[in-house]
Amino acid sequence: MKDNIKENLTYVVGTAFIEDGKLLISMSQRSAKKGKFTLVGGGVDDGETFIQAAKRECEEEINNSFVIDENQLEEILVFREPALSNPNVTIEMHMFLAKKKIDVELIPNEEILEFRWFSIGEDEELLSSAITDNLIPWALFNNLLY
Repeated sequence: MKDNIKENLTYVVGTAFIEDGKLLISMSQRSAKKGKFTLVGGGVDDGETFIQAAKRECEEEINNSFVIDENQLEEILVFREPALSNPNVTIEMHMFLAKKKIDVELIPNEEILEFRWFSIGEDEELLSSAITDNLIPWALFNNLLY
């Protein structure tokens, strides 16, 4: 019998872009199935480090010639929870804080249906549990969201 925990563990990254007390959230093709906004991010490819995956996902999802260097990403949280897209799969999320402002126009693309800036006080029901349970408490503690 296979070890179901190892078999169903997926490594993912998410990057928080916080500007003027607001958090960039996105509705991806995958998260739209559950109607939840998530961070820019996704799966870690074979042979990739977590920071390499975060850089790649930022550049792929923000698109529009956006470039971010690894030294502009700071790992802030690591946690495990059921995957939004499949509760039978556990994700290990490595969450990063971007130290670069977005310097391109945010345009929906083949991966991202919608971008928006979230402020504290808006409806948190729209957000993934990774954001509500982990990122928001961390960002409030560090006075980054208001």
